[in-house]
Amino acid sequence: MNLYDDVRPDITALLKEQDAKLSAAVSARSGEGLGIANYMLEIARLYTLGAAVRLGIHRRLVYANLRLDWFREFQDYWSGELGNRPIHPHDFYYLSGVYRERLQTIEFPQLADPQLASDEGHLDAWRDARLVYYLFAHTYRLALSPLRVHPYVRYIPRGGRVAEYGCGAAPILTALGRYYRRRDLQLVGADIPHLLFHYARWKFRSFPFITMVPISPDNDTPLSGRYDVVFCLETLEHVPRPLAVLQHFAEVLKPGGHLVFDYIRSEAKGLDTATALRDRIPALQFVRDRFDVVAGRFTTDGEHVAPSVARKR
Repeated sequence: MNLYDDVRPDITALLKEQDAKLSAAVSARSGEGLGIANYMLEIARLYTLGAAVRLGIHRRLVYANLRLDWFREFQDYWSGELGNRPIHPHDFYYLSGVYRERLQTIEFPQLADPQLASDEGHLDAWRDARLVYYLFAHTYRLALSPLRVHPYVRYIPRGGRVAEYGCGAAPILTALGRYYRRRDLQLVGADIPHLLFHYARWKFRSFPFITMVPISPDNDTPLSGRYDVVFCLETLEHVPRPLAVLQHFAEVLKPGGHLVFDYIRSEAKGLDTATALRDRIPALQFVRDRFDVVAGRFTTDGEHVAPSVARKR
């Protein structure tokens, strides 16, 4: 019986099935085949949406269920891809609350105790079937804020290569792929293979210029090639080795390339790792030693680091 209020997906099986469907990766650019008509249409869509977001109209439309394109996409994934019972918008909000309440009771000792830490344990935690709430939360967050990338577009050169590390549902790539194709970009998303990664790959199944890279256990260096911008938002507090991850970014970024990052000051609860809390200060010191901060600010005394932009020296 498909109890939609207690769905427990077999994430390993879902990813294996999806792997079999994926076509070979191609080195495409977002501007290929766009054409002048679509070029002008994209600009019109971006400025219309941007005005609606700035004026607060977009958010009101989503709250009032008068803009439901985001829900129709979620419905296609929830029912068509995962095989769950169809839902209506009111079901979405109800289930989001149900799954969120259950999430509060989940503990992961292998993340909270450095002595128990392992990459396999980290992956198992993120693949826990009880984490379905994150699918709802990230979908709705993106629905409310579809242009989260906009403040950082100025750092992305035309024809550039961009990575979103720890992408989850990939809000940065989603915005770039849907509203900034004319910038002729190559886009890469990287994350450990869990449910949100599965969702992002499904969303980008018809985007040949977006490549999704799974991060395997014990691999802190999944990105290949060189990048103009790397986004790492709401991620460093979750990883087992934040310093190694930041060193990887310093290696793959081009000289003068930009790192857009934050580092939430957590207490290593839930999916935040004790090792990320322990190694927080040396990781931030590495950024200060190798990069120049061009937007935002941060210190290495342990306070919360809001989204900031750093340029590689």
